[in-house]
Amino acid sequence: MDRIRLGIIGLGRLGRHHAENIRFRIPNAELRAVCSVVKEEVDAALRDLQPAYGTTDYRTLLQDKELDGVVIATTSAYHCEMICAAADAGVRNIYCEKPLGMNQTEIDRIWDTVTRRGVRVFQIGFNRRFDRSIRSLKEKIDAGRIGKPIVIKFLNRDPLWKEEDLLRFSPTSGGLVFDMLTHDYDLARWILASDAVSVYGNGGVYFYKGLEPLGDIDNCTLLVKFKNGVMGFFETSRNSSYGYHVEIEVFGTEGAMRMGYPPSRDRLESLTVGGLGRECPRWFFEYWEPTFQAELQHFVDCIAQGKEPEVGLEDGYKAVEWALAATQAVQMNKEVPLK
Repeated sequence: MDRIRLGIIGLGRLGRHHAENIRFRIPNAELRAVCSVVKEEVDAALRDLQPAYGTTDYRTLLQDKELDGVVIATTSAYHCEMICAAADAGVRNIYCEKPLGMNQTEIDRIWDTVTRRGVRVFQIGFNRRFDRSIRSLKEKIDAGRIGKPIVIKFLNRDPLWKEEDLLRFSPTSGGLVFDMLTHDYDLARWILASDAVSVYGNGGVYFYKGLEPLGDIDNCTLLVKFKNGVMGFFETSRNSSYGYHVEIEVFGTEGAMRMGYPPSRDRLESLTVGGLGRECPRWFFEYWEPTFQAELQHFVDCIAQGKEPEVGLEDGYKAVEWALAATQAVQMNKEVPLK
């Protein structure tokens, strides 16, 4: 079988890992091209990953007719520009990290461009759908193991950031809700097979005071009503002193399903004079590492087999619509309806 030739745009904290997965861990894929505006990142990828070429101009990569698809892993603020440029250039298979866009105008433009240009495979980077435990949780709920779902709860806590790093990251991230909670909302609507009808928000700056002039926050909670009647609770934080912590619980009429507690780095426990101990994960990539390979393997297989991706354009679009409403709900401390 011929390998699927991919180019990647963006070689930052996640893009470099994507490039390594394509090069070394996805057997039916070939890393043909790399791109970053940081020349040192391109030079390092050329040395370590040995693609056919590297460039600092993504438009050069998009003109390469030898590519079967592109992977966009840049800063969120550039997703709309690059998705549309790729579609306009004739790229037929596009993977993009979340979020799809930063506002309603951007996601409407992407929807129109991707559909009008006939993009064949479009996948958005909600990697958590490819986690084995979460997939098992959904399968058991679908099979009726807990009866009818009543409440779905998400906890999503980042380990402590260096404040200067967070303040540099925040302006292009879309803010706390965009950056962290779209993962949770996408999982919720997928697990429940239902969209939200409204969201109530509450949050603020509790730890990183430098976020205040940027208009961002570091902690928030959300209450979400779903069309099928399920109640949702979302809690997130930027300043978990003990490490990275993600948890999901679904409570139903005949039981509950729960994953992620306690937040464990592995299955090792220590029993010492200090008591029972278990080490927490230190950051998101360590916790979700298998899912990043799995989602790109899925993208490659969809190209090779002509299949629709499990998480596509509509999923990315609805997550941003929800994030816009949720951000407004937190800012106004009120309930905001969705379309």
